Amino acid sequence: MHIHETIFWVDASVRMQTSDLARVYDQAVNRSRGVVTFDDCGHNIYMATHARMYRYLPISKQTAVNVEMYGAGILFIRRSREVRNTDIYD
Repeated sequence: MHIHETIFWVDASVRMQTSDLARVYDQAVNRSRGVVTFDDCGHNIYMATHARMYRYLPISKQTAVNVEMYGAGILFIRRSREVRNTDIYD
């Protein structure tokens, strides 16, 4: 993030169906706070977390129920004020 303004992360499990990324870039620059995810898992974090893990995680079970889960196989991250204030930027 210190050298490049944007990062487009795609892991080997992703199959691109188009090379036109104009809409993705527009969403990341104009309609997000710097991070765009593409892989909606269709469930919340609570459903994917073992119940005993809440002893160690800084999140309540109720909060986890209210947070949707997204896959990390494809991300578009741009340098923004919001991103600079997170661990992503370090």
